[in-house]
Amino acid sequence: MSTESQVRPKWVAPEAELGTATPNALGPDAALTDAAEERRLVRKVDWILLPVLLSVVGLQYYDKAVLGSAAIFGILKDLHLTTTHTDPTTGKAVVSTLRYSTASSAFYWGYIVAVLPFALLLQRVPISKTLSACIFLWGVVVILTVVIESYQGLVVQRVFLGLLESSVSPGFVMITTQWYKREEQAARLGIWYSATGIFSAFSGLVNYGLGSAHGSLAPWKRMYLFAGAWTILWSLVVLYMIPDSPRTASRWFTPAERRLLVARTQSNRTGRTELSSFDWAQAKEAALDIKIWLFLVMAAGIYVCNGAVTAFATQIIKSFGYTSLETIALSIPAGVFTAVFIYFFCWLSTKWENSLTYLLPISCFPVIIGAAIIQGASWTHRGVPLFGNYLLATFGSPYVLLLALSTANVAGSTKKAISSGAIFVGYCVGNIIGPYTVNVSEKNIKFRGTWIALYCSLGIVCVCSLLLRYLLQRENSKRAHIPIEPLRPVAAHTPDTGSVNDEKEGISSSPAETAKEEDLTDWQNKSFRYTL
Repeated sequence: MSTESQVRPKWVAPEAELGTATPNALGPDAALTDAAEERRLVRKVDWILLPVLLSVVGLQYYDKAVLGSAAIFGILKDLHLTTTHTDPTTGKAVVSTLRYSTASSAFYWGYIVAVLPFALLLQRVPISKTLSACIFLWGVVVILTVVIESYQGLVVQRVFLGLLESSVSPGFVMITTQWYKREEQAARLGIWYSATGIFSAFSGLVNYGLGSAHGSLAPWKRMYLFAGAWTILWSLVVLYMIPDSPRTASRWFTPAERRLLVARTQSNRTGRTELSSFDWAQAKEAALDIKIWLFLVMAAGIYVCNGAVTAFATQIIKSFGYTSLETIALSIPAGVFTAVFIYFFCWLSTKWENSLTYLLPISCFPVIIGAAIIQGASWTHRGVPLFGNYLLATFGSPYVLLLALSTANVAGSTKKAISSGAIFVGYCVGNIIGPYTVNVSEKNIKFRGTWIALYCSLGIVCVCSLLLRYLLQRENSKRAHIPIEPLRPVAAHTPDTGSVNDEKEGISSSPAETAKEEDLTDWQNKSFRYTL
């Protein structure tokens, strides 16, 4: 019996099920001879995966962002999320939202603890089943919000919500790299991440209806019940629709289609995309790789904006002089702005080669302009600062471009998982800091402290992006004299019988050599070229 058959997890279908040889055994170009067939297959993958990924990301956004809508429909009072004290200098009563900020940030305390373990765990377990279980449990946690009666209880709920939801983003990034080529990934990342904007608009409509309905149950509780019920339903959709890998996707794809899917992702040269073990050498390399640290810093800088905007957007809009229901209704266009800007910059990245590190800082400018409008415009004409608020919501664009930079420029299964985890750690750090940059007592000076923090954080993001471009360009120049080696065909191994077509192909049948060759990092593989 071969070594691989002894260690193969029981949920992994043997490669023999894909036919007499996998794409590796046939060579990387064997299955890629028909461009029209490949395009048809990519469209099929899109229609199966993207609607599900988009919907789950949207529910993830809604489940945690519903707190912002609940804030103007009674949750602040019911759970004692604000406190009042007397200003010693003026003698006036001052309302503090410190508790609300803490409850908002608590989600990211749980997220930051679990996101890297999940990024590594999802390499070793069936991804669809694991994500479905996490989504089901987070739906339960959302529903249980209605029984909470204190500020402390809400903080605990938010921590558990963060723990469970931290599985989704690294899982979906991993799914994207499993199914798409490097040049296809930015657009697909943009499509499923744009759900934050689409569902922002959708949730505004839903919350408007739930907030205006009459009944014995508090409006904010109705919002949580609705969000939790839909999340539980979609956990079952994920379980049914999302395969654990292209190799095992027999429900939706023929053996020939699966051979083509595996061959396509092999051409990425980014290491294994399926089940693999933890590699300490790759972990050490990741810790020493400056670009991964830059990814972390940029994610934190971008999401300082989200921490402030998502938690306090409704309160900021209400401060322009609108009623609670008007505030919910006027929050809807912000989601449209988010989705449109994400689509635009992802589309632009496909038309402008090696442009990600330029587009990322460019995409920060609408956010900066939005903050400047709110800070500098007169609030007498409420439409002007309202437009500025809509521009603030476009911070999702640089984040999607950052995810694309990471997936395209890091190779090696463990190193990729750590890079993904680093981005989401930065995401948490920014979201934890963000709510504390908003001080409702600064309403009379138009939340000046919030905008100063935003200018500084996005300025750092722009500098880091340009520094990253310089570093990647320099490394590509060092490798320019090294010829890009063609992908070597790798033998397929089947249980009990060892490798297939070893002698015919004239290649090694050693599973250890096969694994090593398939899972080189971007540092080890000198044929790897960085995407700028």
